[in-house]
Amino acid sequence: MNVSVTINGAENAIGILDELQESINEGITRGVSEAGEIVVTEAKANCPVDTGNLRASINKQVSGNTCTVGTNCEYAGYVEFGTYKMAAQPYLVPALLNNVDAIVSAVTEAIKS
Repeated sequence: MNVSVTINGAENAIGILDELQESINEGITRGVSEAGEIVVTEAKANCPVDTGNLRASINKQVSGNTCTVGTNCEYAGYVEFGTYKMAAQPYLVPALLNNVDAIVSAVTEAIKS
């Protein structure tokens, strides 16, 4: 006994799902970028200032569903984590940890819109 199943409109359904996936991916990228901006803003607000170079160098880079927040200042790690001669003055890690709810909300809202 042979059974045959035909689904009418499968190509249309696949096209709709592809568009939905593209929309979700765009939302994730937009949300991750917004979340990164939240972290950058707080990191700059919390960053200790001597010359202002460290604060000015804090930036974000977005690639797909990943946002990297950081700085290219060679002494940034010493400020964040301290040294045996200098106490830590964290500004990046707290900027992330203090904004977890806002980050999740930014990504969630971007996906919805």
